[in-house]
Amino acid sequence: MDPNLYKRRRKERVYDKIHKGAVSICMGVTAISSLYLCYKVYEYFRYIRPLKKVQNKLIEDELLFEGRNIEDTPEKL
Repeated sequence: MDPNLYKRRRKERVYDKIHKGAVSICMGVTAISSLYLCYKVYEYFRYIRPLKKVQNKLIEDELLFEGRNIEDTPEKL
């Protein structure tokens, strides 16, 4: 038998544990990032998008009101 066999096996075991830990960390980061992304998408469609629609409607109504006021003024300028 090779005398370095046990050293090699020990090294391989350590490398396997380090690799397993790195893979677990990567999977955890991926899972947490996915959950965060899903939450942000939900937040956008639940709160931000309706708010932007209301703001755009108010701006549009204000512009229409200003246009009506300009049309209603007499042309004696």
